[in-house]
Amino acid sequence: MKKFSGTKKLDDVISNAKMKGWVVDTEKFDKTGSDWIYLRDMYGKVESNDGMPRQIAYNTTNGHFFVYEPLSDKPVVTHLSTDFDNECWYNEILNMVYKPITN
Repeated sequence: MKKFSGTKKLDDVISNAKMKGWVVDTEKFDKTGSDWIYLRDMYGKVESNDGMPRQIAYNTTNGHFFVYEPLSDKPVVTHLSTDFDNECWYNEILNMVYKPITN
């Protein structure tokens, strides 16, 4: 399991996501004060090993995230998953939202 020193600032998460090709949805966060934003890759453009489009529900207060694939009601991966540590797409998500540990 990878370790990080905390979550990145929300502006950095949004900027990093857009730079990587994610569509960022902050509508509920902006309009209702929700703690959640959504990152979408509806066309499978974001680099991944399997080309599967994904959506990430990201909690802006605690840094937890849940990854959904099309037509799934339950997340296929979360911030607690360890089985995907060697997957490029999972590492991209971790690096997008968490600060690395620096010595």
